[in-house]
Amino acid sequence: MELPLLKLVSACGLLTLAATTAFAQSSPCPQATKSYGIPGAAASLAGCPFSAVIETESTQSLADGTQIRKKFKGLVYRDSAGRIRYETFAPTNPDADFPAAPNMVHIFDPVAGFSYVLFPETAVGLRHRLNESAKSPAVPQRSAALVSASTQSQEPEPVIEKLGSKLLEGLSVCGSRMTQTIPVGAEGNDRALTVVVETWESRDMGIILLQKNSDPRSGNSIKRMTNLKRTEPDAALFQVPTDYTISDQ
Repeated sequence: MELPLLKLVSACGLLTLAATTAFAQSSPCPQATKSYGIPGAAASLAGCPFSAVIETESTQSLADGTQIRKKFKGLVYRDSAGRIRYETFAPTNPDADFPAAPNMVHIFDPVAGFSYVLFPETAVGLRHRLNESAKSPAVPQRSAALVSASTQSQEPEPVIEKLGSKLLEGLSVCGSRMTQTIPVGAEGNDRALTVVVETWESRDMGIILLQKNSDPRSGNSIKRMTNLKRTEPDAALFQVPTDYTISDQ
């Protein structure tokens, strides 16, 4: 549904002073005490509530020149306890509106020690107990495309470039670009392939505000986080409705 996001280099931590100005109207968030969250949406970070829209557009070019374009939408919420709610909507073409209701809801509750995947159309859901092995990285790992490529062949390590910092949604973000070369023959390809993932992240907020992916096998995509609001979401968003049938995984 969505491409996982890339891990940023530790040099982003040098932007703390620049971030102070960007956060002039609100208190800085504390350091993350949890190393898990929902990759592509947010890290579990207590004391730093927010809500935002995540929009993704993808373009895939076929051999005959046909282009397939789709757009995706997600709504993400995080409360002061580090709980996260992520709603996803059925993908549609760029000229159509999204459905009014999400087709899937993921609630991540490190306080209670559970995560849930809910399906609103059928009022059923899955519950998973959180533990050490189930933790997801606060700063998401390399993209699935890069991981898949690296496990299938002995291609060179990806090249990571620092892109400096800029302001997005009023936040100071630091960027990096990862370039992975897939050598000839690694996947039956008769020429080398180049996969590029560019990410802009606010480490203070534990969120990625912009990601661009370019992969000749699957096309290009761009994901943006917009309408960022640093206020406490409604507590009911992080509760499973009482009329849902929940199964344990």
